[in-house]
Amino acid sequence: MDGNGRRDIWNSIPDALATAANLLRKNGWQAGKTWGYEVTLPPGKLPAGSKTLAQWQALGVVRANGKPFRNLSDKATLKVPDGRGGPAFLMIRNFSVIKAYNNADKYALAVGLLADEIAGGTGLVQDWQRPFTKLSFEQRQELQKRLSEHGYYDGKFDGKIGEGSKAAIMAYQAKVGLSQDGYPSLEVLKWLRKQ
Repeated sequence: MDGNGRRDIWNSIPDALATAANLLRKNGWQAGKTWGYEVTLPPGKLPAGSKTLAQWQALGVVRANGKPFRNLSDKATLKVPDGRGGPAFLMIRNFSVIKAYNNADKYALAVGLLADEIAGGTGLVQDWQRPFTKLSFEQRQELQKRLSEHGYYDGKFDGKIGEGSKAAIMAYQAKVGLSQDGYPSLEVLKWLRKQ
């Protein structure tokens, strides 16, 4: 794909992307269709199994962003990976095509959500259930900076919470008597702001 006449998925980004696209096509990717939809569920129990988007809609399942479903005749399966308190999804055929590469729902969901964001999507309407209050990118940078000012962190203020940031958070939590979970939480940031 990069025009040099050789296939090289290890050193050529165009070749790697073309190979992945070809694999999706060979596994039955339906061009012009999505992998699935984030949805809002009505109260009560819903039946299991595959139904058309029109049938799900008739049961009270709607898109979380308020937009209509496309192709109401598409078959979809309901997935609620984080329980009713987290995001819910109707997965259409392309979701299974992604799973042909890696047969894990979480992997395929991550690929689909990332693709949506790359295409300009706004992310999830209903976030995952977390044991802490999530920080914005700027807040994660502030957290790192404040941990550094207190002598716990010596990395970059890049907003990426890796092992160094988690270790610094845990050390700080231990000092101030908080539960040592290492989460980059608003709760920890508020403690740091007080000092």
